[in-house]
Amino acid sequence: MILNRRRFLSALGLTGAATAMPGRFTRRALAGNPSPKRLIVLSSCHGTVYDGWKMRPGGESDSRRWELDLSGVDSDTFSHALQPLHAHRQRMLVLDGLAMVSAEKDIPGYRHEKGWIHAWTGGQAYFTGSDLFGTTASLDQLVAGTIARADRLPSLELGIGDYRPICHAGLAQQLPIESDPARVFERIFGLSTSTDPLIKAQGSVLDFASAEHDALASRLGSTDREKLSAHYALVRQLEQRIEGLSTAECSHGIDPTRLASTSAGYSELFLSMAELVAAAFSCDMTRVVSLSLGDLPSEEFGWGDYLSGDAHFDFAHAIHADPIAAEAMTDYTRMHAQQLAYLVSLLESIPDTDGGSLMDNTLIVWGNEMGDGWHGYDRYCCLTVGGSWYFRPGRYLHYPDDTDITIYSGASGEMPSAGMPHQHLLVSAANAMGVACDHVGDTEVTNSAGTRIALTGELEEMV
Repeated sequence: MILNRRRFLSALGLTGAATAMPGRFTRRALAGNPSPKRLIVLSSCHGTVYDGWKMRPGGESDSRRWELDLSGVDSDTFSHALQPLHAHRQRMLVLDGLAMVSAEKDIPGYRHEKGWIHAWTGGQAYFTGSDLFGTTASLDQLVAGTIARADRLPSLELGIGDYRPICHAGLAQQLPIESDPARVFERIFGLSTSTDPLIKAQGSVLDFASAEHDALASRLGSTDREKLSAHYALVRQLEQRIEGLSTAECSHGIDPTRLASTSAGYSELFLSMAELVAAAFSCDMTRVVSLSLGDLPSEEFGWGDYLSGDAHFDFAHAIHADPIAAEAMTDYTRMHAQQLAYLVSLLESIPDTDGGSLMDNTLIVWGNEMGDGWHGYDRYCCLTVGGSWYFRPGRYLHYPDDTDITIYSGASGEMPSAGMPHQHLLVSAANAMGVACDHVGDTEVTNSAGTRIALTGELEEMV
């Protein structure tokens, strides 16, 4: 099933909007400022069908490292799953041969939950006895802590359908995800579009209370004084954010009454979220977005008449036993590739203040919660789009299974070696966004022989 751009746009009455976008999102939002760098984390469910995702146009070997220049790969040679992204191949780094070895070494069971935690935090899960939470900050929050404006939203956490909780601020600090486009619009633009005169004239509460703060602080012990100071700083930060959001001047071009409702179809919800992300970036209301993609209904990727219509149980668990299930889940990934292609095209159509487009200053990292729908953590297929200020895109990078650690592969059961630990991708993305770090999450895992395997450092081939 091909995602029809015109149908996608017409869901909001925006047919033909592709050529109108640059006029709707004007440069007034960031006039006079250099263009900031931005990050989108795109997370999908159930992993991939590796044979429908991989590319071997020249019969390259699985047992060694190699790279492929995507500029010379035609559309028919692209894999079925990734073919919708062919037009954007010069912006892409396709990463073939990564593995979620840290998730494999975490507590037994809970493979979906461990997957969506490890995928973006790179760290161990915290088990309460009934629920799993992250123990370290996820990639989006690490980046937001470095590049966010104090007077704007540090990040947006968005979800579609039965989304996964992929955003974490630290030990058991799971961030809420918003799935209603109207509420997202209100969060981004509500203060700036408000007609309430009190919001425009409220001034600084802390300025009025500064004398009381100083008088009280002088009477406190050092511990209580530190607590008061921390509270004062948090309130000041919130105040700056409210003031910045309420005074922002931006032609975002979105009619909130035409955003998809939560009862709309999956594609219509994705379109609304894409529009909101583009508007938020154009107006510099945030620089970091996480988009958690829940289960695609089967009719969305052309398999609605098959079995129950539940992709999870109809197809994902059967990809290695049933060729039809493998075909369906390849189409599942292809649908997400079409959505990503739409988002990239949208960001390309909107001018940035440096003369390029929003996409020229954006890095998108697309990953999954597992390697495949059979709960395997090997063959963790992921890619990046953009980030050319740090990466050298336009390539397909393959890594062999030469990490000396046992890992479960849905296709072959337990395997004696695994692919490159995916933490190296997280470090690469963090460094590209200005976060000075050599690890994201865990720093090492230990194999059955007691050998320590480092999870630090970048994927050097990306840079």
